[in-house]
Amino acid sequence: MINTFHTSLPPPPVPPRMIHGRPEPRKNHTGLLWFVSVVLVLHILLTFVGFIYLFYKGNQASLQGGEFHEKYLDDFLILKRLQKCDDDQLDDQSLLDCKRLLDTFRNVMAKAIAMLTAEQFHGALAHMSVSNTRQKPCTGGKDKTMCVLEWNAEHSVMVNVDTVKDSRITIQYPGYYYVYSQVTFSINNSNEPLKNTIRHVKRKDNTNKYLSPEESDEILLSTYCAPKSMPFCTASQGGVFKLEQGEELYVSVNNLSWVSYDWNSTFFGLYKL
Repeated sequence: MINTFHTSLPPPPVPPRMIHGRPEPRKNHTGLLWFVSVVLVLHILLTFVGFIYLFYKGNQASLQGGEFHEKYLDDFLILKRLQKCDDDQLDDQSLLDCKRLLDTFRNVMAKAIAMLTAEQFHGALAHMSVSNTRQKPCTGGKDKTMCVLEWNAEHSVMVNVDTVKDSRITIQYPGYYYVYSQVTFSINNSNEPLKNTIRHVKRKDNTNKYLSPEESDEILLSTYCAPKSMPFCTASQGGVFKLEQGEELYVSVNNLSWVSYDWNSTFFGLYKL
């Protein structure tokens, strides 16, 4: 029997160990995480800001729509009432109301056209409709009793002219103007000629700067209609005059109680040539 535990032979060589490489160090992803976090935060902030902006614009648009509706409510009502006038079965009072509405609609359209074409129009014009509200009392002057007519600015057309106290037209641009006026009178109780006078007011600067400018009030045009058998008479006039900046024009009559306050019968205006 062989003793394997005690031998003189050298032990067999140890097989070489497999050399394993060191594990690669893990990459650091901290920068990428920060970048993604910043992008997400910016996305949330932009979404929130965009929502607030859209909400604000929508609310502003609704407010503007309400202001537009409130501003032009009267015009919408006029159009709606005009639609009801397209009926053959209307009584006399309804027909009269429809005529007044039609006159109002024409004035509104004239104002709109004047506003739309004002940028291209470099002249000046005015067509003033008489005011049917209570007129101011008459005053005494050179022509005995002078009654100044007042005009309804809402139912008048004005381009590049001003008005003073609802009675006078002030010239802004000097030049030659055609000036006209028409006044219809009721002559049932009249025994004297009914005058329609356009008066011209000029201002003269004083040499003393502490004094207010002097005014000269002169007759520019004057006409009248005599009492006849007809219940109404109309005095109309017109002419071309050279007017300067700051000068004023107004219309006077000798009795306000005889004046017809229909917009189509009594009016005053001018236009630059």
